[in-house]
Order: sequence, then structure tokens, then C-alpha cells
Amino acid sequence: IMALAIVRQAFAWKAKDHHGTEHVGTQAASCEEEVANILRAQGLLITHISQEPLLQGDFDFNHQEILTSIAHRKIKSNDVIAFCQQLAIMLDTGVPLAEALEALVIQTKQKEFRLVIEKIYIEVCSGDALSRALARRPKVFPRILVSLVRASELSGTMPLMLDRVSKYLSSEQRTIREIKGAMTYPLIMGLTAVVVTILIVTLVLPRFAAIYASKAAILPWPTKLLLLISDGVMTTWVYWLPCVLVLLIAGAIYRCTTNGRFVLDWLKLRLPIIGPMFSQLYTTRASRTLSTLLTAGVGVLDAIGICRDVTHNVQFDKLWSDMEENVRNGRSMSDAVFNSPYVPSYVASMMSSGERSGRLPQVMDKVASFTDAELESRVKKVSSLIEPLMILVMGSIVGVVAIAMLLPIFSMSKVISGV
Repeated sequence: IMALAIVRQAFAWKAKDHHGTEHVGTQAASCEEEVANILRAQGLLITHISQEPLLQGDFDFNHQEILTSIAHRKIKSNDVIAFCQQLAIMLDTGVPLAEALEALVIQTKQKEFRLVIEKIYIEVCSGDALSRALARRPKVFPRILVSLVRASELSGTMPLMLDRVSKYLSSEQRTIREIKGAMTYPLIMGLTAVVVTILIVTLVLPRFAAIYASKAAILPWPTKLLLLISDGVMTTWVYWLPCVLVLLIAGAIYRCTTNGRFVLDWLKLRLPIIGPMFSQLYTTRASRTLSTLLTAGVGVLDAIGICRDVTHNVQFDKLWSDMEENVRNGRSMSDAVFNSPYVPSYVASMMSSGERSGRLPQVMDKVASFTDAELESRVKKVSSLIEPLMILVMGSIVGVVAIAMLLPIFSMSKVISGV
């Protein structure tokens, strides 16, 4: 009894009920799996479980936790991928886990990540499982990595699982890079257009206004309108600049609220050009995740929960909630996909076929490959549409301003004579 009392720890958890209401609390248990079983028995959907700090030394722990959180932000996904690849190779060649981790501590150059691996090495040498050591660092190691390592510990296939998760993370990184590449160019063009317009209105137009005023010019209405805007911007910036800052701050705060995230996620999926691209992105990530987890033998409900994490979209939460309810009631997972407006119907059809044939992991792997190719094609299409559109918008803004400034020069005789 004393031994059992020693290993029982307090775990902090977050979960949602069937209505989507979030609940938080603590649970004494020997491991995270026990906490998960207790919460599932209560009909709750688990979103987060972590080990709570000890009661003594709370200030020091919280201070260390803040420093650790800041350090974790410097750890890149490339470091995690390299960690999985190198650990898989060493384990596959027969190197014991503790020795492999010790070697990684020595050869890792990134300071923050080396400290993380060193702590994992200490915990593993103390008798802790690798999956639990990784699970304590959710900001460094994604949940899918923890689940696959936990499954490999039960099946004795850790090198295979680590190699599989490294390929998964590499594919995810490539997908994210494609999306960022497609969105970076229009953002730069839009920012450039705004900066150029501000410089023209605040620096160039006032000089032209002084020239025209000295000539008592009878100006065309586009020039008058532009000069009026310039004068308003220059004389009332004390009022409108704080208003703009307040709106930006309010927008950032609203974005973090439940309603704000709902609106933002809805726009991601509904906007004409980028909406289909984001739908394809979430479908690809979910298909790839399901294929990887189900092939590794991870439970269906756990796999669906991880899919909820990788999509990061409130609009997709209903799909995962419906899918979980179907699984608990013995119905088909694909029924929920058929009812989703964001997932292509062919994905639901292929998923249904995989469920009937008992080859769902293999089918989802084919779906992931197909949707990934479609996503790459769609990203290129979006880039080809946005680039000329942004050039047209930027050219129009600068062109309108230039024409309005040069119109009086085209009728210079009237400007000089004051007629």
C-alpha cells in the first residue's frame, strides 16, 4: 500500500462534455492512462492531461516553468524530427534507449533542446517510460508522437514508430511551408501597398499642395479629394492613430475569445480563394494522422482526439464530436464525414469503403497521399491567383494617386494663369 501511495500523483486535466462546455480539475492517479479512463467513464472528451507540480517550492517551480516555456519556443520542429530519426536509427541497431538518449545529449548543438533531452534521459534512467517523459513536454513534442511512442512501448516496435513519426512530422512541415509560402507573398504586397500609400499621402502630397496653393490653382476634383485626405490625415493623426491602435488591440483580444475564434475559423473555410485551400489542408492533416495512428494500433477514440488537435479549427470540432459519438454508439465513422460541409464527398466514400473492408488504415493512407497532391496543386493555384490580384490592387492604388497628382500638370497653362 505504501508503494502504491508513493507512485500516485496529482494530474491536472481539461475536458469537454457533449455540449462542448469545458471542464477543468485535478485527479489523483498512478498514470495519465488512469486519469483518461476515469474521465471517459464520466462521458468527458479529454483535451489535456499534465502532471501537476509538487506543493512545496511552488514559487521556484513556477519560475522555472516560465523559463522552460520561453526556452521551448526556441525549439523548432526540425530539431524534433532529427531527434526521432537519430533515436530510431540507434535503437534499430541495438543501442539501449538510455545510451541512445545519452548520445543525443552529447551531439545535440541546440542548447535548449539539449537541456530537454538531458531531462528526458534522467527520467528514463530513473525508470520512467519514454512516452511519459515526452508527454510532460507538450510544447516540444506533439501529441501524436507521444501516442505512437506509447503504442510502440506496448508492441516493442519503437524504432519503426519513431521512423514513422519522423516521416509524418516531415510531411506536416512541408505542408505548413507550402501554406505559409502561398500566404507570405500577398501579405508582403499588401503591406508594401499600405506603406507606399502612407508615404505618398504624408510626404509627397503636402509638397504638391504647397506648389498648387502658391499658384492659386483651380484643381481637378480627384486632386482636391486626394489633398483633402492628405490634409485630414496630417492634421488629425492625434485622433485617428490611437483609434487604429485601440481597434487593433481589440481585434487581437477578440480573436482569442470563443466567438472571435469561431468567426476567424469560419472565414478561413468560407473565403472564396483561401477557403478551399484551408479545407484541403485540414482534410490532408486529418487523413495523414488517422492513417499513422490506426496503423500503429492506437485506439480509435484517441486517434480522433489527436485529429482534433491537428486541425486547429472550431468548425471542424463538430465533425470530430459527431465521429466520436458514432464510434461510442457503434456506428460508422464515415457517417459523420458524409455530413460535414468541409470534407470532400470522395473522402467519405473511401473511408466508408475502408471501414467495410477492414482496411481503414491503408485506405486513409491512400486518401492522405491523394489529398496531399491535391493540396499542393491548390496551393499553386491560389498563389497564381493571388499574385496578379495583389499586383493589380497595388498598381491601382499607386496609379490613382499618381494620376490625381499629375492631372494639374497636364493642364499647366490653366494652373499658371489661374483660369
